[in-house]
Amino acid sequence: MSTEQIHTNVREGPDLRAGFFALARETFDLDFEPWYRGGWWGERYIPYLLTVDGSAAANVSVNVLDTRFQGLPRRYIQLGTVMTAPAFRGRGYSRRLLETVLDRWRDRCDGVYLYANDSVLDFYPKFGFRPGVETVHSRPFSGGRGTARPLDVDRREDLDLLLDRYALGNPFCELPMLDNRGFLMFYCGSFLRDCVRYLPDLRCAAVAEERGETLVVHDLFCPPETDLEAALAGLAGPNIRRVELGFTPLDPDGWEAAPLREEDTTLFVLAGREDPFSRLPCRMPSLSHG
Repeated sequence: MSTEQIHTNVREGPDLRAGFFALARETFDLDFEPWYRGGWWGERYIPYLLTVDGSAAANVSVNVLDTRFQGLPRRYIQLGTVMTAPAFRGRGYSRRLLETVLDRWRDRCDGVYLYANDSVLDFYPKFGFRPGVETVHSRPFSGGRGTARPLDVDRREDLDLLLDRYALGNPFCELPMLDNRGFLMFYCGSFLRDCVRYLPDLRCAAVAEERGETLVVHDLFCPPETDLEAALAGLAGPNIRRVELGFTPLDPDGWEAAPLREEDTTLFVLAGREDPFSRLPCRMPSLSHG
């Protein structure tokens, strides 16, 4: 008879960790190993890994996010990295893991949400999740000067500068990602490593990327007195005609709000818990997605 176990100490267990890494690479082509080796995998990211006779069979991860919403401290739980190895599909392991996670976390946070791909849209409502809508804020822009210099996170001096600015927070953001250097570096150490910028005159660090004529500002880290227009002008090149925010602006005046549409991605929010998306046109920071 097979031995089935659910583990939450994946980060600390070499065999469990290796199994989780392999399953994530196979399922999503995600490589968590450099993040771990860099020392950035902290206590806020908790995989619930189900093994069968020691083999990694299925997983649901808990991403603990502390934030502020409408001036009040909040803790939201994002569920992610939901995956089952092909050889173990059809055995109800995802259902079992979701039930376990919700039983442990439902009453230990203010709200629970996740992002689902199109193939499982009928699955999550069985657990009390309902579709939600995030909002993206953008506006036309001109006059970019492109004066920001790149930061190389592999250089100790640049990394320290980024982390020092990160500690200041984003003074323009509703629903900021607080005290989560681990997930900041998950992105800045991989997908967005070439998008980390610094504006010395403003003492402002940013994670921003150009997509055609649009500048996507994922996040800003700077003193509270920083001039937002000056920061955007320094980050944007002369070809930029629009700015899009990867976070919710604290002051939405002057920004155009629209439903956020991402291919093969649907937001689900757990019913019976707080749903910020239904109370305010907002989004979770793009750097918080796990």
